[in-house]
Amino acid sequence: MADPPPAGTGDVRFTPRLRLEPAGPAHAPDLWLVHGDEEVWPWYGGRPSFEQAEDRATFMGDSWRLHGVHKWIAYDRASGQVVGRGGLSRTPVDDDWGQIYAFLPAEPWVRAAHEAQRPFTAHANWLEIGWALRREFWGRGYASEIGRAGLAFAFDVLGARAVVSCTARHNVRSRAVMERIGMRYAGEIRTRGTVEGMRGEQDDAPYAVCVLLREDRPSAAPSG
Repeated sequence: MADPPPAGTGDVRFTPRLRLEPAGPAHAPDLWLVHGDEEVWPWYGGRPSFEQAEDRATFMGDSWRLHGVHKWIAYDRASGQVVGRGGLSRTPVDDDWGQIYAFLPAEPWVRAAHEAQRPFTAHANWLEIGWALRREFWGRGYASEIGRAGLAFAFDVLGARAVVSCTARHNVRSRAVMERIGMRYAGEIRTRGTVEGMRGEQDDAPYAVCVLLREDRPSAAPSG
C-alpha cells in the first residue's frame, strides 16, 4: 500500500526511498548518530556530545512548532536505517546571515522578519537548505533526494520566495548536490567554519553560496 500524502507542515513526508521525520527531542539519538559520523563531524568543528545532540534536537522541535519548519531526520524506507538529516531552516536576522542580502533581490521581502520571535528572530520569506549523510550512504543520490524534497516543501508548502544553501568552499560534494537540484552559485561569504588544510573551526572561513528564487525554479527537476 502506498504511503499517505503529507497533510502539512510538521508531518512525516516521503520520497521514493526515504521517510522524512521532522526532528524533535525524540530524535536526539539519531541526530547524534549522524553528527557523530567520522566523515560528518569534521565539517562542523568537532564531534558532538550526546547532550549537545539533545539540545539541538530540542531546538529543532521548537523551530518546527514556532517557525513551521526545520530539518528532517531521513530514514531508509526499506530498512529503517538512519540515512542522515537535512531539509530547511529559517535563518536568523543578524549580521552574519545579512551577508546573503547581496545575493538576493533588492526588495523589502528579503529583510522582512517572521512573525514568531521565538526561538529566534528569523527571516520570513527565504530559507536555508542543507544535508548531512552518514558515510555509508554517500554516493547514492540521497542528498539530492532530500534536497529536492526540501525545495518542494519550501516553495509549494511554505510559499518561500527563495532558498539559499551555504557550504565550506572546499566541500565539493555538497556544492555538487546544490547544482544538481537546480541551485545556482551566487558568490561567497565569510563566517565561522572549516578551512581547507586547517584543523578546527576558523572565524573567517570562506563559504560558497547557492541561491534559487521561486521564479527560477525548474519546472521539472531531473531524478538521481
